Amino acid sequence: MMSEKSLLLSAVLLLFQALLLTGAEVGEVLFRQEGDFRFSDDVLKCNVQTKKGLVFSDRVVNEDVRRLYSMGVFSDVVSLVEDMEDGRKRVSFRVVPKPLVTSVQFDGNRKYPDSKLSEFVSVAAGSPQNDRQLSESAEKLRKFYQDEGLTEATVSPFLEADGQGIRVVFRIRENLRLRVNRVEYEGVTVFPASELNDLLETRHSYLSVSWLSWLPLAGRFGLLDREAVDRDKMRLRDHYWKKGYLDFKITDVEMTEDEGNPELINVLFKVDEGEPYFVGQVRLNGARRFAEAELMETMPFGEDSLYSSAKDDTFMKSVEARYRPLGYADFNIRCTRHPNFENHTVDLDYDVYEGTPYTIGEVYISGNKWTKDHVIRREILLFPDDPLDQSMIDVTKSRLMGMGYFEGKVKEDPGVEILAVNSPDDPGHKKDIHINVREKRFLDAKIGAGWSSDDSLAGMIEVSHSNMDILDPYHYFTGGGQRMRIMALAGLEHMGLQADFTEPWLFGIPLRLDISGYWREVAYDDWRERRIGFSVSLTKRIFDDFTTVSGGYMFEAVRVYDMSRKLSSKFQDQKGTDLVGRLFLSIDRDTRNSATNPTNGYFIGAFASLTSQGLGASHDYYKVELRGINYYSFLHDWFVLSTGFKIGSTGTFTPDGSVPLYDRYFLGGGDSVRGFPYRSIGPVDGNDDNYGGEFMYLLTAELSHPIWNMVRGAVFVDVGSATSGKIGPINSPNVGMGYGLRIKLPHVALPIRLDLAYPLVCNQEGVSRKLRFHFNMGFSF
Repeated sequence: MMSEKSLLLSAVLLLFQALLLTGAEVGEVLFRQEGDFRFSDDVLKCNVQTKKGLVFSDRVVNEDVRRLYSMGVFSDVVSLVEDMEDGRKRVSFRVVPKPLVTSVQFDGNRKYPDSKLSEFVSVAAGSPQNDRQLSESAEKLRKFYQDEGLTEATVSPFLEADGQGIRVVFRIRENLRLRVNRVEYEGVTVFPASELNDLLETRHSYLSVSWLSWLPLAGRFGLLDREAVDRDKMRLRDHYWKKGYLDFKITDVEMTEDEGNPELINVLFKVDEGEPYFVGQVRLNGARRFAEAELMETMPFGEDSLYSSAKDDTFMKSVEARYRPLGYADFNIRCTRHPNFENHTVDLDYDVYEGTPYTIGEVYISGNKWTKDHVIRREILLFPDDPLDQSMIDVTKSRLMGMGYFEGKVKEDPGVEILAVNSPDDPGHKKDIHINVREKRFLDAKIGAGWSSDDSLAGMIEVSHSNMDILDPYHYFTGGGQRMRIMALAGLEHMGLQADFTEPWLFGIPLRLDISGYWREVAYDDWRERRIGFSVSLTKRIFDDFTTVSGGYMFEAVRVYDMSRKLSSKFQDQKGTDLVGRLFLSIDRDTRNSATNPTNGYFIGAFASLTSQGLGASHDYYKVELRGINYYSFLHDWFVLSTGFKIGSTGTFTPDGSVPLYDRYFLGGGDSVRGFPYRSIGPVDGNDDNYGGEFMYLLTAELSHPIWNMVRGAVFVDVGSATSGKIGPINSPNVGMGYGLRIKLPHVALPIRLDLAYPLVCNQEGVSRKLRFHFNMGFSF
């Protein structure tokens, strides 16, 4: 019991003492600084809250120690509290400044000089080390490099002992985007430098210059790729070998920074061309199926002729082409060169390994869960007992891929694999063909939207089946190779519903049947058109895989209504509903390398139709059209030039007849003559209202160039007109010229088109000359 009383008394005494201390007044605040560098006491007083005349507090003193230390300039801070004679408290702070900064240096900066980087550094020589300033300076330097586009630059501050002080070093890795400035050659005499430059990946890009830096990701153009330099060495060697310079070698490749800009690299190829070699003796060994003289008919080398590796390869391919169609699946030919370094001649030994001629045994198909065998087999050009021809295997694989039914799980897997395996029945002379396919999804649904300056805003929903069989409900109407599509469109100016069915092999032969039914409604500026109908057509390839002929019949009901009252009687007479019964025929040839984004090839087509009362129509008239477009790429496909034309004529069979308003020609807009309003070009009445021409012509030229990997620019010019005559005149053209962008987005078939055009020549009444913007954007998913 006594011990508890003692404890209670002690606690009271301690509490009383604490209250006395808390109530004491601060009588003096001192700062004791060690070292050569001294801070002004006023600066230190601003960083503490213990002030003369205030009530003393241990907590405040401890916080003051932390505040002084957080200034970043002291290596040690200690407080001392003493009692003064009058009962007040004397508080002393002993501070030890950090070592003095002797110098501030930069290491690794090549693009920007020290004087520029010093603008972002607050650490100064002659002042104590300041951790906060050091950190802030490093962050400012990082931000500077980020703002200059060098996003991968790193800045690391380091402290190094320097006598009694320290040296501050900012170590910088700029990670410069090295660009090719010039490509030069030393020792080249045979070819001009421009010819060699065209062969190389390593090249200067004009899009990498500073004044084009505003372009999106322009810095990616013309970057130095050291692996590409190695590939360029092989390209140069191959090019010299084509001219017989077998001793050609690259002795060194020097890459040096350009003066004034370390991001620009000058590449110098040092070469030793040697002397050209001429052909000496030529021997063909191992050929048994053909006589040596027969194979040597395609030999491009005569005695003492200049050797060429290109001609060498051509000869070996010609020999291989004689053997492959005969089933020599293991055929191989190799050329051994025996150069004579003294007289610069080369003897050629062509060693032929014929192997065994094989015929095809059985053709097996696997992996097709849904697609029926006969649908696949009709695309196969490999048949039992035929010679095993590798070229036919390649064509078969291409045809199967072209069906659109197969795809692999990874990008490198095409989804179709063809193997030739020794037949167990006759392994020495027959090979069985094993075709393995990996099917993809056949049923597809899309929801999309489109917006254009001509057709306004519209939404779309589509359901399609690419491998249908309408006679096989047991397999869910799947696997017959037929195609079906149902599409609905709803927009501000367009509405429609369409169903399409395609049978590509009618009656078991490559004859395509297309059946379509549709309802379409279009709102033009001064009237509306509604079409309800169907069409049936047959299409057949002729001559080759690029040429098709198509013919069919179309029947529809066309209603013209909601016509503006301001239009003249020439228009008002067209209101009402007409029937259109039409036979049509077309022939097309298409060699383009892509249907949506072509860079080479051409398309040309002719179309003719007859609309007659004998076919169920309300009027008798005809239409004839011819159109074509050609694509030509150059400078390694960087630039693509497209030139096209379209000519059309429609008319009746009587002098006083007139073609209906809904089947006349209206030009102008993003899809015809850019720079002119949509459907503004054509003959006009007394009110300057365009009622459509019976003859039209359109010429267009467009040159596109790369801007970024998904964006291309294009300069274009369009020339065209629509007239009331059936075959002209063409002496009053309308010409529009401008510049546009082509933006190719992933999973979107057609590129977004943005065009700004101006009517250079305007012969269309009622149209003003001013800049016009045309755009066409469509998306689906």
